Amino acid sequence: MRRQLTTMVLLAVFGGSMYAAEKTRVDVYLSNRDDSSELLRPGKVVASAIFERIGVHLNWRSGGLPATQSAAGNGALQKAFGIRTLERAPESATGGALASARIVGLSGTEITVYEDRLQRFFGNHSNLARAGAGAGYVLAHELAHVMQGVARHSESGILKAQWSSSDFEEMVFHRLAFTNFDVELIHQGLVIQLANRRSESLADGSAGGLAAGGFPVSGSPAGSDLAKR
Repeated sequence: MRRQLTTMVLLAVFGGSMYAAEKTRVDVYLSNRDDSSELLRPGKVVASAIFERIGVHLNWRSGGLPATQSAAGNGALQKAFGIRTLERAPESATGGALASARIVGLSGTEITVYEDRLQRFFGNHSNLARAGAGAGYVLAHELAHVMQGVARHSESGILKAQWSSSDFEEMVFHRLAFTNFDVELIHQGLVIQLANRRSESLADGSAGGLAAGGFPVSGSPAGSDLAKR
């Protein structure tokens, strides 16, 4: 009975997260060589709070994602993701996609956000500019994709393919969340990606090859459009 009560208290304090007691730490590099910081920096606090609720701590760094962990100065392999912006979405991008991702050596996955489409999104939802809500939820959506390591969307919550008016209202009050299934996939994906990077590093230090359909053997998306709106 005492154990059940303790669990209930912890879940209440941490917004229902079963992962809150032991955080998974992730390095996120926000590029300082383009417009990434200007566009997305206001959303860092919101995105961090969203992931804290599910037991993932975002350690924000400035600059590009290092090609190797030694370049990053980490003594051991870490989960790492980079974010940069591209002024215009390429012709190959599917309609409405806000971003794509690719593998960067052994270090992690880099997200490329399409600046023109992101600006359009912000323009269409100006009420989300307050306190970085819009940028925060875009960051959370994109980071969740690369953490899960698969190109998929959910029926509800942050990882929906297209957010609804009610979803935008929830964002204003920071109430839109990940589904329980998404949370499980995020944690599973992070564990698998880290294990694969360790395995590859011990083998010969080379990056994993690509499987059919443009996905690497490790399961992380490479060059695929992730967020469709």
